[in-house]
Amino acid sequence: MNPIDERLFDSYCCPILQNAENFDETALQKVIDSFPLAKEHRTKLIDVFFDSYMQWSLDAFAAGLHLGLSLGSDVRRGRPQQV
Repeated sequence: MNPIDERLFDSYCCPILQNAENFDETALQKVIDSFPLAKEHRTKLIDVFFDSYMQWSLDAFAAGLHLGLSLGSDVRRGRPQQV
């Protein structure tokens, strides 16, 4: 990811994600507790899920940012969008 996108993500998207109720660790903990895993593996598994959640969010943010900028650029110039 380029540095500008990363800065925008860190400034705008990351604080929203950290306060959002999208990642329900308690519900995930209940599901993981039903598996026969050692406690340290359960903790690592939750960390992996959270890291994946943040990566997917970052990817979605970057894709949306680029899509929004490309659509906005084509609309302002008054020409059809190029694919």
